[in-house]
Amino acid sequence: MAICPNCGHTAPHDGPCPRPGGLDAGGSIVLQGRWELVGMLGQGGMGTVYMARDLRLRKRPCVVKKLRDDFYREEDRQKAVAFFEREAGVLSSLEHPNIVHVLDYFEEHYSYYLVMEYVEGNDLADILQERGQPFAEEQVLDWAAQICDVLEYLHQHDPPVIYRDLKPSNIMLDVKGRIKLVDFGIARPIEDGADNTHVVSAGFSPPEQYWGAADPRSDIYALGGTMYFLLTGAEPLPLHVSSPRAGNPAVSAETDAVIRRATAQDAGQRYQTAVEMKQALGARLPAEKPGRRTIPRGELVIAAAIVALSVAALVASEKIYQMLDARSQQIQAGQKAMADQDRQNKELQAKLRAYSRAVEANDAAIREWQEEAVSSKDSGGSPAKPPSHAATAAEASSESQLTDPEGLAPLEEAGSGN
Repeated sequence: MAICPNCGHTAPHDGPCPRPGGLDAGGSIVLQGRWELVGMLGQGGMGTVYMARDLRLRKRPCVVKKLRDDFYREEDRQKAVAFFEREAGVLSSLEHPNIVHVLDYFEEHYSYYLVMEYVEGNDLADILQERGQPFAEEQVLDWAAQICDVLEYLHQHDPPVIYRDLKPSNIMLDVKGRIKLVDFGIARPIEDGADNTHVVSAGFSPPEQYWGAADPRSDIYALGGTMYFLLTGAEPLPLHVSSPRAGNPAVSAETDAVIRRATAQDAGQRYQTAVEMKQALGARLPAEKPGRRTIPRGELVIAAAIVALSVAALVASEKIYQMLDARSQQIQAGQKAMADQDRQNKELQAKLRAYSRAVEANDAAIREWQEEAVSSKDSGGSPAKPPSHAATAAEASSESQLTDPEGLAPLEEAGSGN
């Protein structure tokens, strides 16, 4: 099947190309007024995949998958369209970090298109071919554990979904080391019991899939075949139990046993769920390397925010403590000053009371002298002597305590006398 690089339709055309200024001429094709095709990424049995840009969202990169349109029989075309629509429907209902996200699905110019997120990276089949040697067992175990998480999500979905096409070429590895499943062309919900299609990938499809009876355990089989390929660099034999240790002695006996059970020809002898297989893989994952998993950027951002908030809280609490301590010291100093002032007030009141008593005593002595003087005059006697100066002295003493508490006046008078 040849594809016209200008318009994306099957070549040769029945007439002139409807878009002669397309990709091959350095131009571009815009679908739905939004998705701009900028280059062809590849083509397969079901269609062509293009690199594209979203003109509405800052030209973010995306992938546009176009269904082939060169079917000889109308029955084949209708079946392909049904698969294509089902792929769009299945993807639109899924939301998982290890599954490619669908962005749009539409028909234009009698062609069907599916727009998906662009995964920056490469598929495991191409990566293995480029490196020219099998992957390390620890790495394969890590990827297998991620895939088990995806399969568990699919099989527990409502309704459950069978992937049916798990193989290295459909497993992308992004630049963050995260696995992404792509191409859900033959995936189907389990409730779709009418689907008995016999679409298989030799070596990766289990026996039951050849007669259209796939179930979740079929994906377990495909994962075992995928692990075999990644550990040996060789395609697994169709309809055979895979034993990677036979082709790569470096593979541990425990991992070999996990893969042999996963690829059992009888579905009842395999791991019955992805959770069960992940538990078997978990026993093989090295416990001394907990940092093996790549932490998603979102988790790092959240952790950094928590640390920043904690530091800010500590700094704020320290400042609050310092403010409270300074305030406490100010209150203590004020209380001390008030206590000193109160003591001084009490001392002054005591001195005032003493002075008042001295004045009263002196007044009483004067009245007594005046009475005695009058009495003596009336009787013809001699006048009484002036009253004692004890009260006056007390008065002077009390007054001096008020006006000269330090006792400096006598010294000044002495100095002036000299």
